[in-house]
Amino acid sequence: MNDKPENLRDLVTTYLAEQCRVLIDAEPELRAGERVVHRTRVAVRRLRSTLRTCAELFDQGRVEALEPELVWWAGLLGAVRDLDILAERMSAHLTDLPVELVLGPVANTITTELAAERKVQFDEVLRAMDSPRYRALVIELHRWQTAPPFTDATDVAVKQIAQYVARAGKKLDKRVEEAAEACRSNDEHADELVHRARKTSKRHRYVVELAQPVLGAKAEKIVARRKKLQDVLGDYQDSHVTAAFIRELGARVGTHEGQNGFTYGVLLGIERQRLQQLHDVLANSKPGKAEASLLALAKSSY
Repeated sequence: MNDKPENLRDLVTTYLAEQCRVLIDAEPELRAGERVVHRTRVAVRRLRSTLRTCAELFDQGRVEALEPELVWWAGLLGAVRDLDILAERMSAHLTDLPVELVLGPVANTITTELAAERKVQFDEVLRAMDSPRYRALVIELHRWQTAPPFTDATDVAVKQIAQYVARAGKKLDKRVEEAAEACRSNDEHADELVHRARKTSKRHRYVVELAQPVLGAKAEKIVARRKKLQDVLGDYQDSHVTAAFIRELGARVGTHEGQNGFTYGVLLGIERQRLQQLHDVLANSKPGKAEASLLALAKSSY
């Protein structure tokens, strides 16, 4: 994507082809057990994001046929990726804890539990790749890679991509402020709105990546800012997942012979503290300043 495209069709064609290539090429790597789940899942996200953010550029009948298959595939990959993230997070927590707070075989128990569950979920991915549904998805991805079903809306100057970037940016501003207001008012849907803001941040980032050949250095700055926002909002989501895992595992094994529930309680407390910290940052942010407050938090030791 170093050469500047002549029109919007060329720009989007190149971006779509790259995401489809990653998804198609991932199959042998996944079958070989290589660590490409995250890269593959991100390609699905980028593709889905483009179909949504730039919806008028595509034949909606073809989009509606592809979308549920991408959701299905992303769900299978996501189940594995979530366990990888959980394993990394738990390892970091246990490494940071003073040794006197780690009572019993906590690390081995967690590692064994997550490894077993990951095998179950990855086996689902392998089985899926042997299914007619997956084969049909790959065939459709080849079609999108070589001949995307564009509408006439792509037959415009490449600079028109700026309107899609601006629209996604405005939606993100709205979502972040909605999440902040929900935290200020202790709305029961606050967590859901924070999660929605995170997804909207990703969509803005991906459309900016798409526009990079046009926006140049400006795009790099926006992407860097979006990555920071995703990190802090993603940490919030990961804390929810991790807290649920610790609570369930601790309750199940903490009273077994040779085990001790103390450390699980400590770990749960860490995650609850992180959740409360981000909630408080949003709740205490001034209207219109929620994103700035989150980025400041990302720069701290949070």
